[in-house]
Amino acid sequence: MKDISKLTEYIGKFTDNAIANVAKAQRETAEKVWGDIVQDAPTDGGDYVSSIQLGDTTLEGDTISTEIFTDDVVTTKDGKVYNLGFLLETGTDPHAIPNAFGWGDKYGYDSEKYKRTLDPNWHPGTEAQPHFVTNLMKNKQLYKENIKKAVKEAKNG
Repeated sequence: MKDISKLTEYIGKFTDNAIANVAKAQRETAEKVWGDIVQDAPTDGGDYVSSIQLGDTTLEGDTISTEIFTDDVVTTKDGKVYNLGFLLETGTDPHAIPNAFGWGDKYGYDSEKYKRTLDPNWHPGTEAQPHFVTNLMKNKQLYKENIKKAVKEAKNG
């Protein structure tokens, strides 16, 4: 019975250490990924880069996670809301921008200038500027190594 209680104690300590170590490795890797995303993010003179945030590292059930996100949004004139990070990451198709630059208000809604903004190809769209997924993939091996090291340290500690 003594050996079983020692084994149970070891497993308990290992589990506690492994969870703490993996959470730490998760956080360290997320900080690196976040830094790379910020560095590679398109700037274009706006505030987008400063909107990219690194959330807390959390443990829920058997999942340890750290969210990297932007809450910067673009709202269309008809009230649709799009996450700017998603639009930059994936690009956009050509699209209309009704009343762009307030041309309907300025020149009248029956003017040729306003009518141009209704053309579904008026805005040429934007090319994808990936910076989230590319940096997640770039750091995939680092993440695996950090987790492996964290578990090994828990086993030996």
